[in-house]
Parts: sequence; C-alpha cells; structure tokens
Amino acid sequence: MKNTTVNILQSAVNKPVDVSPTATIGVMIPTLNCARLLPAHIESMQSWLHFVSEIIVVDSHSNDDTVEIIREQLKHPALRVFQHPRGLYQSWNFGISQITSQYTYISTVGDSISCAGLEHLCAVAERFQCDGVISRPRAIKDDGSAIHNAYWPINDAIISLGISEPVLPEPIELFLFALLHIPNAILGSSASNLYRTAILQRASFPTDFGTVGDAAWAVSNILDCRFAVTPEIFSTFRDHPKAYPSKEYAVADLYEKSFNLARNTLEQRSSIDAALRAKAIQMDFERLFCNLGEYLKWRRRLDAERDRKLPWIFKPHAWRFRAERNSFHRRLQEHKKAVIKSSSAV
Repeated sequence: MKNTTVNILQSAVNKPVDVSPTATIGVMIPTLNCARLLPAHIESMQSWLHFVSEIIVVDSHSNDDTVEIIREQLKHPALRVFQHPRGLYQSWNFGISQITSQYTYISTVGDSISCAGLEHLCAVAERFQCDGVISRPRAIKDDGSAIHNAYWPINDAIISLGISEPVLPEPIELFLFALLHIPNAILGSSASNLYRTAILQRASFPTDFGTVGDAAWAVSNILDCRFAVTPEIFSTFRDHPKAYPSKEYAVADLYEKSFNLARNTLEQRSSIDAALRAKAIQMDFERLFCNLGEYLKWRRRLDAERDRKLPWIFKPHAWRFRAERNSFHRRLQEHKKAVIKSSSAV
C-alpha cells in the first residue's frame, strides 16, 4: 500500500508546522466482546480511515459478533485481524509489535477522535520530533451524556503550566505530574494520544499494574522520552462497562507499588545522569516523596474505611484519616506551585 502522507496544518496559534511527507500512522484496536459498541465506533473512524496506513485489530477470542462486525464493516486496504489470549496490556503490546508505521494510535472501542485531531497530533509530533503527543479528552457516560467533573492528570499539567499552545515540557516536569497523580496516568486516555511506534516497541506496557499499565509505563519511561503536550480537545473517552471482571486486574496495594516504582525510577536515572540529579535536588523531590508517601498512606486508610459496610462518616478515626489525607494533599499542591514558580523565574 502506498504510504499515506501527512499534510501541513496550522498549530493552535496559527503558525505553520512543517511535517515530513513520509510520516505514517498505524492504528491498533484491542477488542473483547464489544459488538454493542463496535458499529458506532467504526462509524466514528470513517473520517480518518484514509489518513492512516494500517489497522491492526487484536481480538481476545470474543464470543459475540465482534470479529464478524469488524470484517464486514471496517474497510481498509491494510487491515489485519489477530487473535491473542486475554490480557489487557498483553494484547496492546502484541498489537503494537505488529505495527510498521512511524506512529501508533490506540483506538479503544467506545472512544473516538476526529480526523483534525489525529492530524494535529501527528503535526505536533513532527514539529517537535518527539516520542509522543498527549492531549486531554472530553468524557461521556455510556449513554453519551457528558461527565462534567472528569479531570485527567494532563489537565493539571495544562492548567498549572499555563499551556495555551503545543509545547515540549521537560521530561522531569511531566514526571512530577505523573507522581502527583499516582496511580492515574499522566498519559490520560491513550485514545487521545499519539506515540512514536519505536518507543512503545522498545519499552512495552507493563502487565502487572492491573488496568493502569499506561500509568506505570509513564512513570518508568517518561524521564527518557520527549513528550509534547497540546491543550486542544478533539477526542472523547466513554466510561462504559468493561467486558472483563474488575477482580481479574486487581493489584494488591497499587498505591505503594506505583509509589515505589516512581521512587526507584528516579533514583536509578539520577545515579547515571548528573543533570537530572541536580534538577531533582533543585525541585526537592526528596521532600516531595516524603509528603506523597504520607498522602498515599492516609488515602489508602480512608479508602479502606469507605469500602466497609458502615459508612465512614460515622467513624471518628475515618475523619482523622480524611483530615490527614487532605493536609498532605495541600502540601503536595504547595510544593507543585513552588516548583513551577521557581522554574518560571529562571
């Protein structure tokens, strides 16, 4: 198949963005018993099918009409459908390993993106020659109604850093926001982002962090990557029932596991990178980790009380857990503001 070319388009501030004429996008679609959502999802893809070079479907042995609907309704000259054993990120990693295009877009069923949005992500990636571009989606319920209180970690970065056009933050800045939102992902919804294929094939998504493998991936790799951030919103995340039981992906003490991953990652990278070590000292990551550890401890205790039959509001000790959690959360927010203020003054 002839490679699909990427056109020059305007950035958020109407500056021309130079794009390589050979930049290509491969799409990976993981599926498992999603026949109910598939027709609408395939319809949402129609506007950009001409823009992508290949489509890889990884189905985990669905027992509904998922594969039949794909073969009948999804038309693309470079469509390939694979069967792969169940496993959320195992399937992602396999699908990404099959992609030959320069960039990878993960099209999770139920989520959507506009053609202009996909073009924008590709143009920004080419402009900065980076490893990926992160954007924030709008969120909807399963019935299509808006979720007004949805707040992604990348929202925090965009608002806190005052991002009004596509930018390339320092890796340690994005690591900071990833840390502050453990165990959620700074990457947000992967259906709102674009990744350089080589980076995902070199560093696959971890499979031992339940449903937040993309969060763990960011913590492990973002210090070694260059990710751009765009404030534009052109994708939709749908909060819908999953085709698998949540207990299949339960992780014992996910907070502590994510916290340890972040601390160990920074320690290891700092030990071989003097500039990173100096920056981490300047941003006082030692104090940040201390406050974050306390915040996660009290949050974990409060969450445990909320999971019990008797409402937590009737337990005096639960109110103490809440107060301690909130206290350390305020410290973390103050630390973030101080770091941003200090960086902007340089």
